Amino acid sequence: MAARGKITRHTIANEETPAFWFLGVVSSEPDYRLSVMMNRGLGTDLRKCRDDITISTKTENKVFTRFTSSNPALTLVSNHGRGSILIPKLKNIDFLLIISGQHDRKKAEELAGIIRKIPEVTAVFLLDSSEIGDRNLSLLVAL
Repeated sequence: MAARGKITRHTIANEETPAFWFLGVVSSEPDYRLSVMMNRGLGTDLRKCRDDITISTKTENKVFTRFTSSNPALTLVSNHGRGSILIPKLKNIDFLLIISGQHDRKKAEELAGIIRKIPEVTAVFLLDSSEIGDRNLSLLVAL
């Protein structure tokens, strides 16, 4: 049996993602139609953003569409893109709605109540990023 060399371990710094509330939206509608319905229901101005969320791997680029509004600052992100999932732990969620600014549970609950009234929306879930534990959540914090 060959002698094993000394194992060197390197610790990679892991920046903690600050906890925030966001909504998981289930709808069979495509992203552009859902954004129009949310604009009507919420009184926002969600528009397609040129800078989609892109995750590069060795074999492919995974692209997830993004719609942003100015006031109140909301971002609608597709959780499914070309056969891949942005947040795998939320594979049954079609869209993620991120609320910029103060991350207040009460504000998120009020927003969820309004979105649930949209007929084409099947379900809305209030989600806490600290309970999900997915590394891709850090991509949503900066939105």
